Formats: sequence, C-alpha cells, structure tokens
Amino acid sequence: MFKYVMNNFSKEISLQDVAGITNLSPQSFCRFFKNRTKKSFVQFLNEVRIGHACKRLTEEDWSIAEIAYSCGFKNLSNFNRFFKEIVGKTPKEYKNELRIKED
Repeated sequence: MFKYVMNNFSKEISLQDVAGITNLSPQSFCRFFKNRTKKSFVQFLNEVRIGHACKRLTEEDWSIAEIAYSCGFKNLSNFNRFFKEIVGKTPKEYKNELRIKED
C-alpha cells in the first residue's frame, strides 16, 4: 500500500483503491491505518504530496501552481492550506527562504 501511494501520489487516489489493495473495507482500512500510524490515510497522503512539493520547490523552477497540480492536488487553495499546516509556512515563503539561502 505504501509503495502504491509513492508511485501514484500525483494521481487521484481514493480510499476505495487503497482499501481494495489491502483487501479490507474502507472503514476497516481507515481503522487499521489510524491504529498503526496514528494519522488518517488522507493526512498521510497529503504529507507525502507536500514532501514531494518541497523537493520540487528546491530542485525545479516551476510555479507554485504547477508544483501543486503535479503533486496531486486538485486546487491551489487546498495545496496552500495543507502546505502551511504541515510545513509551517506558505509555499511562497518556503520558496523565498530557499532563494535567500542560495544567495
């Protein structure tokens, strides 16, 4: 299941998809996942996507919107909200700090 997420985070991943991979119902999968990781599957998926977004912000000169969509987010406001929640700053602040460190 982790391998599936890492290979497909940029696409839409439904709870049905990952539950099917583990041969569990969506409810059972959610309960199992939360017991093992102490976080919801959606939270885990967003953390994986934001991690890749951070990597792309450091390595590529794409716009923030391009990076958000390439990491599987469907809209920019959700990307910005989750990014700030997980990283503690907006993607723009993160990108600007990287430029300052490079100088």
